[in-house]
Amino acid sequence: MRILRVLALFVVAGGLPGALHAAQIYIDLESSSYSRADTFYAPVRIDTQGECINAVSVVVAYDPEVLHVQDVSLGDSIITLWTEQPTIDRENGRVSFSGGVPGGFCGRLMGDPGLTNTLVKLVVTGAPQAREVTLGATTSLIIEPGTSVFLHDGAGGVAPLTVLGAEVHMVSTTTTPVNAWLGDVGTDSTAPELFEVTLVKGPSPGNKLHYITFNTTDKQSGIDHYEVLETDPDKFGFLTWVPREAYWVPANSPSYVLRDQKLRSKIMVKAVDKNGNERVVTYTPPMSPLATFTRASFLIPLAIIIVVLGALTVLAVRLMRVRRRLEAHTDADSDTTEHEHEEN
Repeated sequence: MRILRVLALFVVAGGLPGALHAAQIYIDLESSSYSRADTFYAPVRIDTQGECINAVSVVVAYDPEVLHVQDVSLGDSIITLWTEQPTIDRENGRVSFSGGVPGGFCGRLMGDPGLTNTLVKLVVTGAPQAREVTLGATTSLIIEPGTSVFLHDGAGGVAPLTVLGAEVHMVSTTTTPVNAWLGDVGTDSTAPELFEVTLVKGPSPGNKLHYITFNTTDKQSGIDHYEVLETDPDKFGFLTWVPREAYWVPANSPSYVLRDQKLRSKIMVKAVDKNGNERVVTYTPPMSPLATFTRASFLIPLAIIIVVLGALTVLAVRLMRVRRRLEAHTDADSDTTEHEHEEN
């Protein structure tokens, strides 16, 4: 494949004059030269140029004969709602993703040293099949023209945009490879952020089934995957009509169609980061028997009934004891009377 050499491509909504105030998506490398054995970050960042934006759709292109995108790190991303999780097309050399910032993003704060304008960080290394003749040459990471940014203006208008790629010089070296990605993942001991599970009930327009929504982030290694477990309380066979053990199934954020459409099961959602740390959130649907038995409006009357029944039980036991004592006393008096009659 021909080595890609374009450093910058410009995409401007509304014509070239708007380019002076256009937002910019760019690739920000720490170095311009890497060994084929190194694993390095290629952060994709956004400079809003004073605009407030709330969504992006990005495509990054690279030469798969020279570079290999191993993963995409989302730990530092400003995106909190993913409409398209990052997808790596290694055969054609493409990485695409789409997502939004519900509250809007208006750019980095002045003096912010954290570079909090990251969309994603590509985890890049040299292509395993790269021939020596491809090393020592320059290749490029390119933001493709189909990339878009949407304004936080209530109408979802398309923002004027410029894009800037980056050149990478790949060399062959005998020094110890550097793996920044492995270091970040290996030191991650923190579970993903706490999140909420929301039930979306069907049927409704465009939605025939009950489903749940959920999403979270992991600030170091990033989210690896989600799993969902719908319990089968007391093995009543809620899920399959046949009593059986519940089990975890893979799921994708932001939504998951429930297997138990009668909403009788407790739902557990597990978020797992790249280093295996887990965060589990439990949700009990309002129609579930589990919710009925834990609802305050049900527990208070139930507690009163239990107290009253307990008191009545104690009273009944005491009355029975008194009755037995009276009967015993009456029997004793009767025996005494009969004995006196016999003596007379």
